[in-house]
Amino acid sequence: MKPEKLDIAAEISAAARSLGDTDPEIEERELDGGGWMTDFVIRLDDEDVELDVMHYARVAPSVRLTLEGWQFEQVAASDLQQVITKILSGEAVIKPRRTFLRRSDHVLEVATRSGTYYGSNESFSKERTAAWETRLLPPES
Repeated sequence: MKPEKLDIAAEISAAARSLGDTDPEIEERELDGGGWMTDFVIRLDDEDVELDVMHYARVAPSVRLTLEGWQFEQVAASDLQQVITKILSGEAVIKPRRTFLRRSDHVLEVATRSGTYYGSNESFSKERTAAWETRLLPPES
């Protein structure tokens, strides 16, 4: 069965509305060599949250989502609204992760109806978190 193709801008707008932003800034542009980039800003608790979605067509089965530096690969278009909403409403978690070449790293984990997505951010620092990221950090032990 082929994955469902959805209008990316419509999915983003629906996520923004569910978070209380009735007028998110959305800009779509065609990329050289094909594909599309949709840039948008959601206003959340007096804070602008920037997101970029790269996709191969205006109506696409999957996307690459970058949310304030956190990068998620191969997000199903049918999960995009839920991924954005869950992360920005505090229903996801930022976890420490040990890596082979680095002492430690962090991963942003969000579960949806069809699976779990993991985002990475090479420049993440607990000392410089946005308000929405702070809500995703586990309590200090």
